Amino acid sequence: MLKIVRDNDIIEIRFDHKTCDEYEIENMTGMCVDGHRKCSFATAKLNDKIVGRGISVCHPDDNFCKSTGRKKALVDAIFSFSKSIRKMIWEQYKIRCKFRK
Repeated sequence: MLKIVRDNDIIEIRFDHKTCDEYEIENMTGMCVDGHRKCSFATAKLNDKIVGRGISVCHPDDNFCKSTGRKKALVDAIFSFSKSIRKMIWEQYKIRCKFRK
């Protein structure tokens, strides 16, 4: 989980990884898939109110990678934030996850 305090606002980002069935994925994304898939979720909260969610669905021929799934889901989850806040979130993500270029 990432927790960022900016002025009087608290931004929280939570990550979850699980296997979803085809109907769960279709209901969440509108994407039709065949069978169960590993998924990564990101949920963005601003002052305890959910403001964004993101999901990354792994292709069955790919190796499941939590790091890649987190990044893809995070892009969608923070879409509603301003550019400056998104930049701050990514900077904190890089520090927290020890991300290197």
